[in-house]
Amino acid sequence: MKKFLELIFNHERYQTIAVIIAGLLLLYFYGCAPKCISILNPPQRITRPQLEIEIDTFIARANIGYATIEQQEEFRDLLWQQSLTYATTGAINPLALLQSLGAIWGIGATVDNVRKRKEIKRLTT
Repeated sequence: MKKFLELIFNHERYQTIAVIIAGLLLLYFYGCAPKCISILNPPQRITRPQLEIEIDTFIARANIGYATIEQQEEFRDLLWQQSLTYATTGAINPLALLQSLGAIWGIGATVDNVRKRKEIKRLTT
């Protein structure tokens, strides 16, 4: 075996070195996935699929925030319109009043639900 290796290295020296380098490069390219720093946890390094999941999570959270802001603006506009109607006509629209009360009740329930979820999460961790 030793003579065979000496023969290969002496006779086909450059081809052997090229095969070894090509093997190491193939091992590197196929065995090591590229990684980057995590958005949500900076000390951690993550791969491309994990980064895509983090980006999707981030976008979903941003969309939830936009939806919350939209809901608050619609509620504010509804109350503003109701107060303008009362100020100009002096009469209260019962259907609009029920709608306003329902909106207030719904927002209150949502806030209470979020508060309870945070408390449950705090207690479980």
